Amino acid sequence: MKKILLIALAVGSALCAHADSYNFLNLTSASTTESVAMKKVKRITFEGTNIVVTTTDGTTTTAPLNTLTKLTFTADPLGTGVGSLQAQAGRLCIQAGRIIADGVGELQLYNASGQLVRRQTITRTHAELSLDGLSRGIYIARFGQQTLKLLY
Repeated sequence: MKKILLIALAVGSALCAHADSYNFLNLTSASTTESVAMKKVKRITFEGTNIVVTTTDGTTTTAPLNTLTKLTFTADPLGTGVGSLQAQAGRLCIQAGRIIADGVGELQLYNASGQLVRRQTITRTHAELSLDGLSRGIYIARFGQQTLKLLY
């Protein structure tokens, strides 16, 4: 019985980890992409010739189905320009109240609520982002495909 329970927990954990990799619903038409955070999606319905995404805060995103070219689920929002820089990003580390990035790309710093608090586009091979002025707390630094959690 204990072995079956452990197998069920392992399979459940694997399914949860896979589901967490999709953080955004992206509605793409010929001219725009609208991204909605999955944790805010309350309901997706079809009304007439439109798809309607209703969020937990009561806002709605409506897109005509005849102009919709793509509907995707992704880890990052589309249309931010971050995707094109990810392949170029290099090393990311934290030292003495600074985030150090080696490579070319966009360095992003998020607070524990998921809000972007600092962003720096790095066009040379080495850059530093100071944490001065930030309140103490937990932050997430992203550079390309690398992510670091830090307690400041």
